Amino acid sequence: MNGSLYLLIHKSICTPKMFTLQFGQCGNQLGHALFSKISTDLECVNTGVPYNNNYQYSEDTFNKWFSGISKEGKRLARAFLVDTEDKVIKKICNDATIPWTYRTKNVICQSGGGCANNWAYGYMIKGHELKDQILNSIRQEMERTDDFDGFLILLSSSGGTGSGIGSFIVQLLREEYSTKPIITTTILPFSFGEVCTQYYNTLFTLAKLYDHTDMNIIIENEQVHDICKNLLKKSATSLNDMNEIISEKLLAVFQPINNSKSSVTALVSEIASHPSYKLARIKSTPHIPTTYSKYESLHNWNPYIQHLKETLRVPNLDSKLTDVELKPPPSLLSTTVHHVYACSVSNVLITRGSKTDNDPIIANEFRDKRLYPDWNSANCFSHLHQQRKFLNYDKFLALLTNNSQISYSLDTALSKSWKSYTHAAYLHQYKRFGLEENDFLQAFSVLENVVKEYRELK
Repeated sequence: MNGSLYLLIHKSICTPKMFTLQFGQCGNQLGHALFSKISTDLECVNTGVPYNNNYQYSEDTFNKWFSGISKEGKRLARAFLVDTEDKVIKKICNDATIPWTYRTKNVICQSGGGCANNWAYGYMIKGHELKDQILNSIRQEMERTDDFDGFLILLSSSGGTGSGIGSFIVQLLREEYSTKPIITTTILPFSFGEVCTQYYNTLFTLAKLYDHTDMNIIIENEQVHDICKNLLKKSATSLNDMNEIISEKLLAVFQPINNSKSSVTALVSEIASHPSYKLARIKSTPHIPTTYSKYESLHNWNPYIQHLKETLRVPNLDSKLTDVELKPPPSLLSTTVHHVYACSVSNVLITRGSKTDNDPIIANEFRDKRLYPDWNSANCFSHLHQQRKFLNYDKFLALLTNNSQISYSLDTALSKSWKSYTHAAYLHQYKRFGLEENDFLQAFSVLENVVKEYRELK
């Protein structure tokens, strides 16, 4: 066999495989957007790399996210769908406009009115009813999967199905696949409220996931909405618009990179190396309207990199700080150095696009020891690069970061759920499905300790 051909086949076979689990309305809508975005990236023409390089990238992408080709010639997503209402499931599974599809056996939908926006109902009742069916289907999919790299869980913390059933199944996965990385992407609700019980649901979800996952990527609906409004200039932002942004963020991190450290196991070991710090965020740039994309190449790499570093800024004393990620990146490097930055457990910068001698990527600012706690003597920062363009962007950057900023979001959820609890609001809705006072107090204790650990990062 030709040596180069053997190497290509060998690399394809050894591509680490992801298994995506989508829970509830939010998780399934996001999963649909994610796989559609993967297909769009696969089909991009303006890749910026030679044919062989793009072919290898395409092979790695296919093997990472898809498990084969259907009889209709569509890519089969390596994904599993769970919901307790069939409206969203039917819509995404019957979408004939996309070049990919789900395996029918990987779709579990128990029609019956959902989980009533109640974490306890999902966790204590529906999760137990569906667990055998879910786990058996996952085992069958796993039997078809070699070189398995980890689970990617998609769910919202505000409803009942994603938060409750999702938390329960993650706990079972941890018991059955104890050595495999489990990464959750948890969507936090809008602060002005989606459902009246959303903060209880968020409290229990975050507490349970902290015990049973290796890394939890936190996405805030409000911030994603503001990215659509401020940067993409979408005055009437839809859920689909928001899922597009979240998908870009996730894929900027998880799409193949010509580096062994881009595996899920490696990312988790670097970002969540300490058992007390397992939360992460994804800062990304640029997010620009389609009509502006032809001007995007005017920017060099280093202003983008500095822009991402500025997203780690924190308010100085009592001053209010605008979220830097909601601003467009500067065209020139700033000379201002009098900023206060969040303390990071670790950071991984992923850059995608062509770099040249005239436009190098210099990421030394993230190696500044003042960004990290004194106790972290390991390598706190890594830079990974993929020369192949991402979604036709000339340049796209993502910063996977585990830092003290996360305490603000958690503290909001904690304080609002505690306020409801002290007034005994809606407690009967949870106790009727088996939760007791001690369950609430334990969840509060877990989340309060997490907030305390992140606040005290220095």
